[in-house]
Amino acid sequence: MIEMKKNEIMKNGMKISEEGLKLLKHFESFKGKAYTCPAGVWTIGWGFTRVNGIKVKEGDIMPLEVADIELIKQLRTYENVVRKAIMIKKINQNQYDALVSLCYNIGGSSFRRSSLIKLVNSRNFIGTCRIFNIWSKVGGQRSKGLLRRRMSERNLFCGWSDPIVKIVPKNYHETYKEL
Repeated sequence: MIEMKKNEIMKNGMKISEEGLKLLKHFESFKGKAYTCPAGVWTIGWGFTRVNGIKVKEGDIMPLEVADIELIKQLRTYENVVRKAIMIKKINQNQYDALVSLCYNIGGSSFRRSSLIKLVNSRNFIGTCRIFNIWSKVGGQRSKGLLRRRMSERNLFCGWSDPIVKIVPKNYHETYKEL
């Protein structure tokens, strides 16, 4: 198992770190004008599909300053989901950040039901690292962009330096099948 000593932290008081926010923003990439994401959902800002409970729609515009404030506001929800889903007492900051990024991307309901959380709660951190890639499909098809994000979240979870994956192998459809 991955050892947790020096960087071990109680989950109750955790907040996403600068490293976690950097990874999340890298993959969400700010868009000031509403667009449809690969899943066909209207999205704006840092990947928001709703703002103040209202669905994003075509023609919506959001300045970066507003998006940054909204991101912090929306992250509180996902941080709470992660804190409540994790039943073990201690995880480290990298693990927490990776889980918040994943939760932000797949949604709280999917996150709570995921086999990934079951592995975390059983303290099987190696197994957890092995299945991040399961969450890399859109419409039943493996997405190279989502796979890159999942690989980066896995790297952060495992505590690897410079976790952001820049290149996914050309044969990613075959190499990254479910276990």
